Amino acid sequence: MRLFIAVNISENNHKKIAGIRTILKKAGADIKWVTDENIHITLKFLGDTGEEKLAGIKAKIETAIAGTKQFEICLDCCGFFPSEISPRIFFIGIKNGSKNLSGIAGKLDAELSEIGFSKETRPFAAHITIGRFRSGKGSEKLAKEAVKFPGETIRETVEKISLIKSTLTPAGPVYETVEEFCLEK
Repeated sequence: MRLFIAVNISENNHKKIAGIRTILKKAGADIKWVTDENIHITLKFLGDTGEEKLAGIKAKIETAIAGTKQFEICLDCCGFFPSEISPRIFFIGIKNGSKNLSGIAGKLDAELSEIGFSKETRPFAAHITIGRFRSGKGSEKLAKEAVKFPGETIRETVEKISLIKSTLTPAGPVYETVEEFCLEK
């Protein structure tokens, strides 16, 4: 199974992000846009994982989030990874709540390293990937359009963390929630 741990975004906010994406598509950048149902915040990518590790992963997620209270996030402006000059990822950043997400990601990283998963080498950057560049074509025009969309109007209460299975298909990845882990109220 190809697994990752994430915060899913509500359907209501999918629609708001889709509205922004529809306008940004007019910039003509060479991007494969993320579909609405696949919009999420990745906390830890696990990759190909044997089913025998599933119980251990679930236990480590429970340990990592123990005592963590629900919190609100607020989206920020759009950006590019690694940079606007040589973009690979187009994203919406997280303003409020990014420290909470970073804390959870750090705990997940530490806990899962105890059962054989590699620790992250890059610092955690809370974001929602909304597109992957095929080439840099149109990135400058996209950058000019993207600054028009501050994300403050998009808020989300993080109530749970999800373990997600990703199946790669010719049409793109299909995500299936394996299990959800609730944060404290």
